[in-house]
Amino acid sequence: MVQWWEAMSDFQQVLFVIAASGTLVLVLLLVMMIFGGGSEDSFDGDADTDLEIDEANDEPVSAFAGLRILTIRGAFTFLAIGGWVAYGFSDIVGPFGAILLGVLFGAIAAVLLAFAFRSFLKLENKGNLDYKNAIGRIGTVYIKVPKTRSGMGKVNITFQEHYVEVDAVTDDSEDLTTGMTIKVLGLENQSTVIVQSIKDTTKIESTEGEKK
Repeated sequence: MVQWWEAMSDFQQVLFVIAASGTLVLVLLLVMMIFGGGSEDSFDGDADTDLEIDEANDEPVSAFAGLRILTIRGAFTFLAIGGWVAYGFSDIVGPFGAILLGVLFGAIAAVLLAFAFRSFLKLENKGNLDYKNAIGRIGTVYIKVPKTRSGMGKVNITFQEHYVEVDAVTDDSEDLTTGMTIKVLGLENQSTVIVQSIKDTTKIESTEGEKK
């Protein structure tokens, strides 16, 4: 084992550590998903963490087809796949070429995983959800909701024991940006909710108290 490790170049050793660490974390996250209920937020480790990372996105990236790319899950997928590809090609194309291939394949893997989880969520959410039950619920903005119904965004809310991503519009005079707390006021159609921003935390507490 020692001889095998010492036979690698410093560059290969770094790539191996990155790839192996990323793979280990991905496996742990997968175990969390399986034994933690199989929800999106359990796979990410924490829903709030996922949203906080998304707040750092440039808006065009965050809003790209509604994909969750810049997340904990996506980051470790990038490191694992990109690391193994770079490690495997390091002797063939050299360090510079290996890094380019690693970045390329890591990015592709992260995007494909985001597509897969978006499809999974859509299938899961199609069950027996009645969006009327979302009225009055508190949630957060995932993709910016344009002001005065000038466009559509997405919000994350929990209802009927499901954590779901829902299309949303607002009558507010200002855009609702990623991470803002919102309340569902009604339905625009069967699968699109009307929301408003909530800046006063006492309103949230009173609303939750009424539901209890």
